[in-house]
Amino acid sequence: MVDFAIDIGQTQARIRVVQHGGPGRELETAGFVYGSDLLGSITRIVTECAGTLGLDRVDAVAVGSTGLHGRVPAVDEVLRQLNRTLTTTSIVLADDAVTAYLGARGDQDGVVVAAGTGMVGLGLGPAGATRVDGVGYLIGDEGSGWWIGRRGIIAAISAADGRPDGSAALLARLQTRFGAVADFPGTLAADPSPVAVVASFAKDVADTARDGDAVSAGIWREAGEHIGGVVAAAAAGAGLGDRPQWTLIGRLSRADDLLQPGLDARLRPLAPQASRVPPVGGPLDGVSRLLHVDVNRYGPLIRASRIG
Repeated sequence: MVDFAIDIGQTQARIRVVQHGGPGRELETAGFVYGSDLLGSITRIVTECAGTLGLDRVDAVAVGSTGLHGRVPAVDEVLRQLNRTLTTTSIVLADDAVTAYLGARGDQDGVVVAAGTGMVGLGLGPAGATRVDGVGYLIGDEGSGWWIGRRGIIAAISAADGRPDGSAALLARLQTRFGAVADFPGTLAADPSPVAVVASFAKDVADTARDGDAVSAGIWREAGEHIGGVVAAAAAGAGLGDRPQWTLIGRLSRADDLLQPGLDARLRPLAPQASRVPPVGGPLDGVSRLLHVDVNRYGPLIRASRIG
């Protein structure tokens, strides 16, 4: 038996090969670009990885993906295609909020916030599953790596223009990373993955915040406030009261020192008894659990298909 567990993000997709009940090799490939065909991308990723590994059979495929916004499409046609080429008999597709949750908390009630390039939270409790934000960079993902990077770039360009709220430290970082600030808008517009480019600047905003730049520190504090708001909203929607256990995962979880002031300020009045707990695993662990989860508990956040 060979199964694929696939975690598709905006920056990259990670694939874990599960053989004989245990994890095997892991691969990486390009992530999901908004506006592209997600279901076609799943077929491509599975086919390419099977070819790379020299496999002529993949029994089951589990996928957690960004870009679904809580409404997961039917996967029957994907399964038919993979069945013809790789004799695949089962596929499960879930919103990445679900796989982030399953990886971090398993089936225990609570809240998980996944904060990387994007931002999404999921609460699971007596009232069911509640998804918060995760609506994409155009209208949401507040507090995410993209949001932080964008705020930092705006502050850098503001400094170049002489506008208020600019940051000379961020301007210097922008020009070191991307070249002349006057050329940056064109460079960004021409890049095939502009969201990932903007999100990459979050690290520079973190560095300048730790070096004492007040504008950068303020951006991270606001990000923490947004994350705290996601925790409180997800807990309320899932019926967890004001004592939820919650977990933060993703790249932003490495910046606790910068996020904590905002987190504390937002959670103190909204969920004063909330307690933060460490994750038990990562998103790929959550994807691997998809094939064995009760899909009914997550409503429209999971779709499955099986042959035979």
